[in-house]
Amino acid sequence: MSDFSAQVATLYPEHVQYMQGLTQEALAREGLDGLVIHSGQAKRMFLDDNHYPFHVNPQFKAWCPITDNPNCWLVVNGVDKPKLIFYRPDDFWHKVPPAPQDFWTDQFEIVLLAQANQVEKHLPFDKARYAYIGEYIEVAEALGFANVNPDRAMHYLHFHRAYKTDYELVCMREANRIAVGAHHAAKAAFLAGKSEFDINLAYLDAARQGDNT
Repeated sequence: MSDFSAQVATLYPEHVQYMQGLTQEALAREGLDGLVIHSGQAKRMFLDDNHYPFHVNPQFKAWCPITDNPNCWLVVNGVDKPKLIFYRPDDFWHKVPPAPQDFWTDQFEIVLLAQANQVEKHLPFDKARYAYIGEYIEVAEALGFANVNPDRAMHYLHFHRAYKTDYELVCMREANRIAVGAHHAAKAAFLAGKSEFDINLAYLDAARQGDNT
């Protein structure tokens, strides 16, 4: 196990407890019992069968390191073990993410979701005192949520995104370590007279990333 992996595994439980505390306060401000946080949905290009690159809901990502899987949900109330509804379709045509098993998974009650439109059976039955947090208002309404992105809770959660836990700081340092090496590679390509396209390729190769990952 690398030093980075060991650090995040050690610090992550404390991060979840911090998020639980934020959730309790956000709920108290709204008089709610819980939040249902949607990771988002894949957006298909008009008149095409391809999708735009997926970008996860930041409030979802704040809880768990899932950045590339749409149709996932979190049910949190600040007290009980958070419930993660993880989308894992039965699909032979597209790449299907493996069931999560990593340093962070012990912190969640995990339910696998095979069909995105079957999520309601895993959500709270009485949604009157739960709020939907996410982009897809029409999905929230179809599922019966009356509280959608409530202002006081959202403002509180947004404000505290500026404060980073030790877990988040370790992640940021690792991201910067990778980026520094990639910038050095881009600089070397620039000084070698490479084109802007090749400079970008040098950066991505050094960072071991694609344009959208």
